[in-house]
Amino acid sequence: MLKAALQFIILVGTVVGLRASDNPVKMLTVCEVFADVDHYAGNAIAIIGRMESSVSLIDHYEFLSQDHCKRRIVAHGHVWPGKIQVWTFSMEEGMPKPPTDKPTLDRAVVAAKLATGRKTTKLGAHHEPSRDLRGRPSTALVPNQWVVVYGRIVRSPHLDEDCGRSICSGFDAPLIVIAYPDQIHVIRDDGTLRHD
Repeated sequence: MLKAALQFIILVGTVVGLRASDNPVKMLTVCEVFADVDHYAGNAIAIIGRMESSVSLIDHYEFLSQDHCKRRIVAHGHVWPGKIQVWTFSMEEGMPKPPTDKPTLDRAVVAAKLATGRKTTKLGAHHEPSRDLRGRPSTALVPNQWVVVYGRIVRSPHLDEDCGRSICSGFDAPLIVIAYPDQIHVIRDDGTLRHD
């Protein structure tokens, strides 16, 4: 049920697409956010990256990622991977809310940032639970997608934990982007936004 709900969230985001606005938004790759976390934490920005899913029978998490970032976040000896967890709602008390505006996403900038991300990052695929032809539990290889997410950047509540000795609640992402579902846009290979 959770998986179906999250697929609906992604679908809504791709169907709604861009809305007209006079407010162009700052657009960055994942690595550009990592290069100046202190500047971007707490701010609303658009981030382009590879959307990865971590899927099991009971959980589903989404991450924006980019490989080979020059700047990495290190805390308590733990080197965090170049990924940002995507939250489509913020239920934790004290966590910021997503931005409510609907900014213009400049297609030329989207295409240019996508080209930058592709220099270091292959799209790849992830495994998801499924069933074979006989109905037995199995896994399917599902392609990852390029996306742009407009939301608010926050530091992970687990960033202060000693993740070199423990598993940071399984999320292993130093940053979170909190966004409304209609602000998650799938990008085609040519850099245009998909509206299907």
